[in-house]
Amino acid sequence: MKLRAKQRLDAGLGGTAIFILKPLARLLGMLMRRDHDIQPRGDIVIVKMLGGGSLVLAFPALFGLKRRYPDRRLKLVCTGATRQFAELLGVFDEIISVEDGGSVFRLVKSGLRAILAVFRCDTIIDLEVYSRLSTVFCLMSFARNRICFYLESAYWRKGLSTHLFYFNRSGSVPKHYEQITRALGAEIPSSEECRAAFFAANQLTRTTDPRGKALRLGLACFCSDLALERMFSADEWAELVARYLKGQKVSITLFGGPADKVKGDDMAVALRAALPEAEIENACGRWSLRDCAAEIAKQDRFWSIDTGLLHIARQIGVPTTSYWGPTDPGTLLQDLPGVDEAVHYRKLPCSPCVHVSDTPPCGGTRPCMVAHLRDLTEAERNPAWIEVY
Repeated sequence: MKLRAKQRLDAGLGGTAIFILKPLARLLGMLMRRDHDIQPRGDIVIVKMLGGGSLVLAFPALFGLKRRYPDRRLKLVCTGATRQFAELLGVFDEIISVEDGGSVFRLVKSGLRAILAVFRCDTIIDLEVYSRLSTVFCLMSFARNRICFYLESAYWRKGLSTHLFYFNRSGSVPKHYEQITRALGAEIPSSEECRAAFFAANQLTRTTDPRGKALRLGLACFCSDLALERMFSADEWAELVARYLKGQKVSITLFGGPADKVKGDDMAVALRAALPEAEIENACGRWSLRDCAAEIAKQDRFWSIDTGLLHIARQIGVPTTSYWGPTDPGTLLQDLPGVDEAVHYRKLPCSPCVHVSDTPPCGGTRPCMVAHLRDLTEAERNPAWIEVY
């Protein structure tokens, strides 16, 4: 199922369900008079359907919860694409997958199965900020405590959740996750403790090449369907690497999933033309995500757009160079003291637009990404975004 179809389903089916269920939820709340003290008394369930990178950002908060409540089972409800990121973290006792890659029938069937798996849990935490269906899922779990985020565009969560935490879109996403953990009585582990736990969970070692024959550069060029405007084209990546790496000894490994293999071939052709002496390897789809993490740990530096692999590289401690435009690094990067990184952000008046506008104001021309390559013309900086009738 395509992302846009999922969003329409979430708005239509989720909105209808909320309209029907909210009066019933309010009535049951008055009749049952349950004790909603926020301290967990049983299993804790996390809901994070989409965004594996966001789950990596939540790792310190999740690790803190697990360490504070080792006798509570920490469960995750997610989709298949997010599951592989969850498995890297090593904090979940159980991962329950919802099938979102096929028909609506399969989605609903697996969703109902997931509800049964967490039914009457003690605490359920919805890390989806904008989803109506995730709110309905939490309500149908009949959890004693249902913890969600609240923002002006998600006003409909009032009366459905027992605890609402304000989500400031201009604030730090990891800090928003951490405020819930602290409210549940847990402390946030240090970045050193998180890194050690991440390495132990995945049996990782950080290696460098003592011979120094060539710079080993990992390159993450591709992202999920959400905001494809984050990406550079193959020619644009070729221009960037030639600008900074021409004349250097370098071997470049392209990282991505199976769906990125063909695009990776095109990317490799463009990179070879820009850096004829470099070794270029398209590894998209070759490794599992855990093996990808092991390969990232071998790189001397990792270049990326806003993608989940960037957050993995930063968690491992690999020096990174990242490029931003439609999303804001100030809201999406964890504070990791001592990390060697270069963050390039072209903040045009329209940036960030992801989760702020349903469609990019530029219509997909990506002036914020093009600005990494050259100075924009006046027309490019101020395109005709508003239609006049």
